[in-house]
Formats: sequence, C-alpha cells, structure tokens
Amino acid sequence: MTTTSSPRTRSPRVALALLALPSLLIAIDISVMAVALPRMAADLNPTPTELLWMNDIYGFMVGGTMVTMGTVGDRIGRRRLIVVCAAVFALASAVAAIAVAPWMIIATRAVMGVAGAAIMPASMALLGRIYPDPKDSLSAMGAYMTCFLTGMAVAPLVGGVLVEHWGWGSVFLMGVPVMVLTVVAAPWVLPEFRAPDPGRLDLRSAALCLASILLVVYALKALVNTGFTGPAVVAAAVGVALGVVFVRRQHRLEHPLVDLWLLRRPGVARTMWVLLLTALVMGGTSLFVTFYLQSVRGLSPLVAALWLLPQMASMIVASNLGPWLGRRLPPARITAVCMALMATGFALFALVPAGPAGLVVLVGGTVLTTGGIGAAFPFLMNDVIGHAPPERAGSAASFTQTANELGIALGLVVLGTIGTVAYRHQLASTVGHADGSWVDGLKQATDQHDPALLAQVRDAFTTGFHAAGAVSFVVMLVVLGLTVRPRAERT
Repeated sequence: MTTTSSPRTRSPRVALALLALPSLLIAIDISVMAVALPRMAADLNPTPTELLWMNDIYGFMVGGTMVTMGTVGDRIGRRRLIVVCAAVFALASAVAAIAVAPWMIIATRAVMGVAGAAIMPASMALLGRIYPDPKDSLSAMGAYMTCFLTGMAVAPLVGGVLVEHWGWGSVFLMGVPVMVLTVVAAPWVLPEFRAPDPGRLDLRSAALCLASILLVVYALKALVNTGFTGPAVVAAAVGVALGVVFVRRQHRLEHPLVDLWLLRRPGVARTMWVLLLTALVMGGTSLFVTFYLQSVRGLSPLVAALWLLPQMASMIVASNLGPWLGRRLPPARITAVCMALMATGFALFALVPAGPAGLVVLVGGTVLTTGGIGAAFPFLMNDVIGHAPPERAGSAASFTQTANELGIALGLVVLGTIGTVAYRHQLASTVGHADGSWVDGLKQATDQHDPALLAQVRDAFTTGFHAAGAVSFVVMLVVLGLTVRPRAERT
C-alpha cells in the first residue's frame, strides 16, 4: 500500500507541462556553462583547478546524488521533494548570478546539481501516477524527454545570446522564474506519492554512494584529460571499492537506500545494460564529431553548430515519434529497430571519407544515431520504471539516469583511448613518430605553419574516428542482441 494525495486540479497536461519545464532548465544548465565560462573566468580570475571545478561540479553532483535523491523522493514524497528542490535551485541560481569569487560558483553549482538530481527522477516517477495507462505514460515520457533534449539543443544558442547582451550572470537567472512557478503551482497541480513505511534514511549508505560515484566519474574525466596518472587510478580503485562496500551494505539493511532487487530482474538488468552501452557510444563519439567538424574540416564553431542542427531535430522528432509508434507496434520491436538504426549510424562514422562528402556522411550518421536513441529512450525508461513497484519508481528512474551519466564518462575514456591509439599508429606510419593526442598534433602543426603535417594529423585523426566508429558499431550489435529478449521477459 502506498500513500497518495490528489491535486486540487485534475489536468494531466498541465501537470506534465509543470514537470517538463524544470527539466528544460536543468538540461540547459548542464550545457550552458561552456558558453559562459570564458567571460566568467575573465571576471572572477579562477585558478586552473577552480576553473575545472566550476565547469564539472554540476555534473559530478548530478551523477553522484541521483540514486540517493531518487530514493529520498520515494520516502518523503515526490511532490514535496520537487517543491523543496525547486526552491533550493532557484535560490542557488540567484546567488550564482551575483557571485564575486570562484568558490561561490563552485558551491552554488554543487547545490544546483543536487537539486537537479532530485527533481528529475521524482518527475519521471510521478508521470506514471499522472498517466496510469501504459500507452499514455509512454507518450508523456516522450514529451518530457523532448523538453529535456530541446534544452540540451538550444543551450549554446540561448547561452550565447544571454552572455552577449546581459552578462554571464543571466544564464543563472533565467531558471529562477520557472523554479518559482514550480514551487507555487506544484501543490495545486501535482499528486503526492510516497511509500507508507520507508524506514529511516541510512546516511552511511548515502555517503558511500556519493563518494563512490564521484570518485569513479572524477577518475574517468581525469583519464580523458591527463591520461593514466597515479591520482586518477587511485580514485578509480577507491571508488570501485566503496561501491562494493555500498552494495554489500544494502544486502544487510532491512530498509536499504537502494533496493537492488530491481536490478536482479532479468528484463531490467538487460535494459540497464542497453542504457549504459548506448550512453557509452553516444558520449564517446560525440567528442570525435565535434573535433572532425572544427579541426579536420576547419569549420568555425557557428558553422559547425549549423551542421549539427539535423541531429538535434532528429532527436527531438524521434522522441515524439517513438511513443506514437508504440501505440501501433510492439515496443520491443520498435526498440530493436532503433538500435539497428544506431548501429548503421556508427557504421557510417567508421566510413567517413576525407573529401567533401565526409560532411554528408557524418550528418547522416548523427541523424541515425540521435534519432535512434531519441525514439528508444522513452521505451527504455518505461521498461525500468514499469518493473518497479510504485513506491520504488523514483529509485528506478534514478538508476537509469545514473547509468546514462556513467556511460557517457566511460565512453569518453574507452573510445577516446581507442581513437588515440589508432591516431598515433597512423601518424607514426607517415611521419615516423607520434607523441601526445591529436589536440597536441593539431597545435604543433598550426604553430609550425606546416600544411603537410597538418594534413597528416587530420588524416590520422580521421583514422582514429574510424576506429571509434567501428568499435561503436560492434557495441551496438551487442546492444541489439540485448533488446531481442525472450518472450517470457517481455510479459
């Protein structure tokens, strides 16, 4: 039995809009720092370490606290958590907008990350209560993800306009009205839902979960930026060890922070692997796409962004098209087709030619990969949340988001390493030696004004891109196999 309360107004569409608006702002906030950071650094004069934390702390806190906050919502009430965290997000955003020192940005972004990590799983879990019919719930999830993906897509443009005309503080202030609206309207529009006997929150488990995920994500980011250094390896080892301790503790507790029973269900376990692996290949190849457009093809950031518009449109359209098709076709069949489309897209990455046709092939690959994941993601989310008992839906939603965060970080390491190895091998075969990454090679060729070396570095990078695309294609074949589940698991 669960504890619920009905909102004073019964309008599912209004409730969906109220849940989707904060997701739009959270998505924008994830990406907008890349636009605001140069002006912010010029005004606040941070050290290199402070600059790194200003940029990364939000993502660290989102990934590190989402599992804990998803469980907290199940315990204290999802509407209550959304209201509290929306207020905290608005207050932290207002303080960040008037920050006068780097530590203020770091502290407020950390608080915003925790608040954002709480709002998203609670919102996705409430969608199942607002739309009890599975097909309606799937459509609502598609609309919710469309808002989130739209935020990710428009963040660079919105951030650029705001910073150019009103300064970097404006990128934080834009979220305040939306969060205030959420605080005021949620008690009238959203239902409340919480577990009747959740037990006491285990703070040790929360601390172990946070420390484990933070250390692992930090280690993965450090491996991308600095390679296999001692601190990165130690952080990874300690993070994994703390994760093992966390899992063992959950098995012993009467009221665990995370109910690992859900992950033992075969259908859910398969879906979580699909989410992790698709995030891995999408996150890893996105780095190559950006460098190919700007460093190999020599496009300006604006022109490169225009070439990425088709992939943004593809993802947004597909996130609505998938649920529409789900009313007419079996979801498992749609998901399998989406994974096959993604595999085809990664195959195109492995075949991007060096000539002008490379741009067309690249855009074709991005449209297929982003469209595939855009259409499949609502089904994958519903698959995990639908297997959870209602009182654990918030925890289940947080699992999916955490898998996505870890998958992206892991993809940058794995595919980045594979691409670097292929790049060095190709460059060594043409110039006789190859040290460092392709970024170092491009900088050296540019500084030396050596067109021949620049052409060889670009060709070597394209070879690395091909290797990353080929590995991603193989990974997607594995994912395709995971989506073709036995009939018994689909029921």
